Amino acid sequence: MTTCPQPSLLPGIELPDPETLTGPQLQGWNCALCKRRLLADQLLGTVEWTCGGVTKEVVDLYVCRPLCKEAAGAA
Repeated sequence: MTTCPQPSLLPGIELPDPETLTGPQLQGWNCALCKRRLLADQLLGTVEWTCGGVTKEVVDLYVCRPLCKEAAGAA
C-alpha cells in the first residue's frame, strides 16, 4: 500500500492514485502518468510505500519532460 504525504510539485497536476502505479513507475523508470519509459523527466512528488501499516520507504514519482499529454489533460 502507498499513500501521498504531500500534493504534487507541479501546479495543476494531481498525484496519481498510488495503488494504480506499476513497479517501473514507482522505481522512476516510467512516467507516473502515461506509463511510458522516461528519457527526460521531472519530479512530480512523493508517495510513501507501506506494507502492513509500516512505512518502508518514500518514493519519488517522475513524469515526462516536456509534460506528456496525460499531464496536460489533468491540468
